[in-house]
Amino acid sequence: MPLVQVQISNVRNLCNVNVELAPAANVIYGQNASGKTSFLEAIHILGRGRSFRHRDLKLVIQAGQTELIVAGQVSHVHVTGPSLRQLGVKRSLDGGFEARQDGRVVASASELASELPLQLIGAQSFALLEGGALQRRQFIDWGVFHVEHSYSALCRRFQRALKQRNQLLRHDRMDENQLSTWTLEFARLSEEIARYRGMYLDDLQVEAAQIAQKFGGLGFLDFEYDRGWHAEEDLREVLEGSLGRDKKFGQTHRGAHRADLLLRVDGELAAERLSRGQLKLLIYALKLAQASLHRDKTGASCLFLLDDLPAELDHQHQLQVTDCLNSLYCQYFVTGVDKRDFYGLTADAEHKMFHVERGVVTEDA
Repeated sequence: MPLVQVQISNVRNLCNVNVELAPAANVIYGQNASGKTSFLEAIHILGRGRSFRHRDLKLVIQAGQTELIVAGQVSHVHVTGPSLRQLGVKRSLDGGFEARQDGRVVASASELASELPLQLIGAQSFALLEGGALQRRQFIDWGVFHVEHSYSALCRRFQRALKQRNQLLRHDRMDENQLSTWTLEFARLSEEIARYRGMYLDDLQVEAAQIAQKFGGLGFLDFEYDRGWHAEEDLREVLEGSLGRDKKFGQTHRGAHRADLLLRVDGELAAERLSRGQLKLLIYALKLAQASLHRDKTGASCLFLLDDLPAELDHQHQLQVTDCLNSLYCQYFVTGVDKRDFYGLTADAEHKMFHVERGVVTEDA
C-alpha cells in the first residue's frame, strides 16, 4: 500500500510540501536540521496520528501556526484493479485530532494504522532491545493487530478490565464481589491475549531467523516469550495468591500487561552480546520479519521509515537491507546527509531522490 503523493503543512520547518513519490525507494538527503527527519515524522503522523519524536504538539507544529496537516494518496490493489484512497490528518495546538479517508471521518488512530501499516527504524529503535518490556510488547502487538482483526477490540476490553481491577484494589472498602468479577474477566482476557501473542511469535521467530541468517554475523536467534505469568500456572490462582501484594500497592502485578520478549543470540541476551552495529542489524531483521509475515498473512506490504540508514551499518549490510525491502515490495523512505551514500543501494528499485534545505523539499531532476 504505497503512498503515491504527500502534502505536508506546518510540520516543524516543513511549511508547504507537495511531492509525488516512488513506489519503492525514496531518498531524502540534506544537511543536518534541514527537515529530513521531519519529512518522515509527517508520514508517521499520517499513518499513526502522532509524532514519533515528541508528544508535545507545540514542538511539532510550526512556530506561529495553530495546526498541522498531512494528506496523501494511498494506492490499493484489488481484484478489479488498482485504486487510490485519500487520507488526511489534522492536529491542533489545543489537542484537536481530525482524520479522514475519502471524506469519511476516521474515528481513531488504529484505523489509520490499518490503512497505512508503518515500520519505523531510527535512533530510538534501540529501545526495542535495550529498553523496558513496554517497547517489546508494543512490537508484538503491532504485528498481532495487523493480522488479527479482533485484536484491537480485545486489547481495549483488557485495558478496561485492568483499570477496573486496579481501581478496586485502591479502595479502602472494596466490593469483593466486583473485585472477583473483574479478576475473572481480567484473567480470561489475559489468557486470550497471551494466546494471540504466542501464535504470532511462533511464526515471527521463523521469519526473523531466516532473515538474520541472510545478513550474516548475527548468530543463532532465539525468542523466549514471557506471558506475564508462568505458562504452567492458572492466572486466576496466581491473582488470588498475590491479592495481598496487589492490595498493598494498588495495582495488578501479574497478567498480559507484564509480558516481555527475551531475544537471545547464541544463548545470550542480544543487548549484552552484540555490538551497536549488530544490534541495529538485528532490529532490521525483526522489523523486516514483521513485514514479511504481514505480507504473507494479508497480501499487503508495509511502508518503512528509515532515519539515517547509513548510521552504524556498512555498505554491504545496507545493500542487504534494501534488497530485502525490495523483495518484500515495500515502499521505503531513507534519510542521509549525502546522496552519494545511496548510490548503488536503490539501483534495482524504482526510486526518487529529494533534497531538503531549510524546510524546502525538491525532487532531483
